Amino acid sequence: MTDRTASRRVRKYRLRQARDRGIARVEVQVPKKAAKDIKDLSRKLRAASRNAVAAERPVQLVLGTINAPRPHPVDAQTLVHCLITATPDPHWHPHVEAFFDEVAPEAIHDLVLAKVLSFEDLYRAARNWRVSDAGNVAWIKEMADLRLAKPAA
Repeated sequence: MTDRTASRRVRKYRLRQARDRGIARVEVQVPKKAAKDIKDLSRKLRAASRNAVAAERPVQLVLGTINAPRPHPVDAQTLVHCLITATPDPHWHPHVEAFFDEVAPEAIHDLVLAKVLSFEDLYRAARNWRVSDAGNVAWIKEMADLRLAKPAA
């Protein structure tokens, strides 16, 4: 930008976004065909985080179950990120394992109904985190399969 004032305003705006809203500006170079996929993933992560904040009661119920016996509690944003991302962070593995094993199916279903996550996201997360033997994974897989099923023509 050639205008110093505009450049300064943009810099201040980006700093405010990072500080107040936890938004980081990322510039990546990908093949043209992949640009839409990257933007869709970004939208999905932002929407899931926003819905997790809006669905406070079901999220707090789940977090209470997961965090109770652990010395380092996980927050809603981090849990959603862990369940959507393709790269597991080993620090949060006990929390994610507890999510799939100890949380009641009703509470998981409430998260799906609040559009925080989908059953497809949860099943993908179970595979990514390698917790396929956890208590709720079979039910989550069944629900994901029902969602993906199409009626016969």
